[in-house]
Amino acid sequence: MKKITEEHKKVIKGRASLVKAMAHPVRLCVLDKLINEGEKNVTEIVDCMDVTQSNLSQHLSKLRDLGIVEARKEGNLIYYSVKRKDVISIVKVIMRGAE
Repeated sequence: MKKITEEHKKVIKGRASLVKAMAHPVRLCVLDKLINEGEKNVTEIVDCMDVTQSNLSQHLSKLRDLGIVEARKEGNLIYYSVKRKDVISIVKVIMRGAE
């Protein structure tokens, strides 16, 4: 049996963190909406799982900190979009058949 290297363990931990971040219902809803509808600001996605704007901003902040979404400022609004293609693929697989 082949022994797992330390480098491979780091990759596994990173991927587990990614999946864990996406596993929260609000964050999965946000990602699904951004993937299917494109760039949105907080007021356009606040309906995800009926959360407050403040709570949604916290989830978006976590996704941004992890490099999953990116933010673009336009005037006093911040628009979010999914940054990572691997995340798009994963969410599409998870949400397949949920339309």
